[in-house]
Amino acid sequence: MSDLDNAAPVPNASNQLAAAIKAQAELSAKIEALLTQTREEDLATVKQLISTHGFSQTDLRSVLKAKASRTTPRKSTSRRRKSS
Repeated sequence: MSDLDNAAPVPNASNQLAAAIKAQAELSAKIEALLTQTREEDLATVKQLISTHGFSQTDLRSVLKAKASRTTPRKSTSRRRKSS
């Protein structure tokens, strides 16, 4: 009897790839769920701290300040061609 008869079947690359893609999808879903859960918990903590310390919008302005959008540069006007 040879060793090949007793060896466990080795999964081919396609099966391994399919399993890895499935695992990645499952992990992505789990990450999204955990992000949502921690966001809700963190928001509750922030709300509690705001009510405890009586923070106002003025107090939090530097933290909540939205970044200004960059203005697009003006397009230069096209030069007129000299007519001969």
